[in-house]
Amino acid sequence: MSTTNLDTYISNIAGKVTIVTGAASGLGKKLSERLAEYNAQVLLVDINPSVSQVSQEINDHVSRNATSWIVCDLCNLQDIQKYLDHAIHIYGHYDIIVNNAGIANEQSLFSQPDSTELDRILALNLRAPMEATRIAVQYFKATGRKGTVLNTASVGGLLPISIMESYGTTKAGLIFFTATCKSLAPLIRVNAVAPYFADTPLVANNRLVQSYPLVQQVGLMQPEKVIKAMVKAIGDESLAGDTLMVAMGAKPEKLTFYDSISLHVTSYIVSGT
Repeated sequence: MSTTNLDTYISNIAGKVTIVTGAASGLGKKLSERLAEYNAQVLLVDINPSVSQVSQEINDHVSRNATSWIVCDLCNLQDIQKYLDHAIHIYGHYDIIVNNAGIANEQSLFSQPDSTELDRILALNLRAPMEATRIAVQYFKATGRKGTVLNTASVGGLLPISIMESYGTTKAGLIFFTATCKSLAPLIRVNAVAPYFADTPLVANNRLVQSYPLVQQVGLMQPEKVIKAMVKAIGDESLAGDTLMVAMGAKPEKLTFYDSISLHVTSYIVSGT
């Protein structure tokens, strides 16, 4: 029997200690379930105390103690160190981090009375993944362990949507940040997924997303397609510093525009000297 790509991804995930943020619902919950099915050990991180119930449900589903949990607010930098230390305390180490927690703005930036929502979006969607990656990279280098980081971005970081200025800016920054991490391979692979809007609570309950013309035209994507791309981004060892764009009716596409932009900008700079 031939080995499929999925078999390889599962083999690369099985037995690994994985941390998933935003794990109490949506993509984080579904990915945690899938990783547990693939025989990973999973630490579920969320600000919502219901993450404890999700952990128990997954353990019951796979008939083993595949998951543990911790409640953290990732807008607080101390909580990022806290959950990473917790993983080491429970499992002795960690191998994979999925920076999945995120929020979308509830109204346009220019309709907000102050910077409260902007501060929280920047902290959770961009600063938290960067800080977790910074700590993890130092840990993997110090221990010599091969590590993988997956960032959940969005097509919102590729399409300048005027009503979602804050959200889109953080997701664009996350895609750029991921690309800058390419040189960390092969010891450390940092990748991202940039899905079209999926049918999750974050999206389905957001008035701005629902009002976006493209969403009204084509609807929302099923989460399963995103989960498959996330598994590939984690398990495919040929990917490093890469972002997989995901939409309905098409295979995940690796974004390469930063390669061409870098060549163009470099050529432009050199031509003026």
